[in-house]
Amino acid sequence: MSAGHIALVTNARPTPYVDTDLPFLVAGLTASGFHPRIVVWGDPEITWADFELVIIRSPWDYPDAPDAFLTWLAKVASVTQVLNAPELIRWNIDKAYLRDLAAVSDVPLVPTVFCTTTDEVHAAIAGLDAERVVVKPSVSAGSQDTGLFDRSDAAAARLAEHILAIGKTVMVQPAIPSVQEHGERALVYLNGRFSHAVSKGPLLAVGGGLRGGEYVEEIAAITPTAAERLVGDQLIDGVQRVLRGRGLSEFDALPLYARIDLVNDEASEPLVLEAELFEPALFLNTETDAVSHFVDAISDRISSLPSR
Repeated sequence: MSAGHIALVTNARPTPYVDTDLPFLVAGLTASGFHPRIVVWGDPEITWADFELVIIRSPWDYPDAPDAFLTWLAKVASVTQVLNAPELIRWNIDKAYLRDLAAVSDVPLVPTVFCTTTDEVHAAIAGLDAERVVVKPSVSAGSQDTGLFDRSDAAAARLAEHILAIGKTVMVQPAIPSVQEHGERALVYLNGRFSHAVSKGPLLAVGGGLRGGEYVEEIAAITPTAAERLVGDQLIDGVQRVLRGRGLSEFDALPLYARIDLVNDEASEPLVLEAELFEPALFLNTETDAVSHFVDAISDRISSLPSR
């Protein structure tokens, strides 16, 4: 193991799977005396024990082989320190984590029904008090197999049947009107402390698919409201309570990085759509101090690495 050598884990796919945060992070870490290296997860040529810290950043092709990814993750964690912690990632990789958060916190969440049969899907859609529905798998990345539909559109059930057929659980959520008008707002936390925030324009087109036919995010820096900050802080606290309850140490239960995706309900109050603790884009180029915040967070964690 080499002091200061850090692996930044990504994927090998082309656009739109290219992580645009990585060049900024490499520059920031290098300027601070670290030795970062961008690596592809599962690369058989990498000796993972050579790194003091392996940071999981953008393995955005993992839904193609989730079991292989988790096997690789366990192997790497057996020889060096990985952040976010593998146990945290295993928990967060399936959006059923939302149920765990609801059990320990009053943080407001977008209503979600998890379905494992077509009958459950039909019942969930029929029970919605909303004109439109979002259907997606509980394990996915980059809006894969995610669709926005009018509630009466049979295509919603067809997408759900496809998700079930590939062995995944279906999530059924009411479409939040503000998302289609204004998109989402994302708060980034580093070592549990707020760093910066962005707005993300609408992605989904009604009837399934993406607006404009491709995955293009419209990102802008924002200043979150006091209510949004409060919800973000509550969410980070809830995450740590869940994970400590699952036996994780204080070190592993604290996410090195987290992105909290928020939407507004009809009263313009924030709701948590997702807690991205595994492979979120962090939009480091949108805030002057974002890179230094991340480098400082990494430095703090290295200074307190548990002995192996």
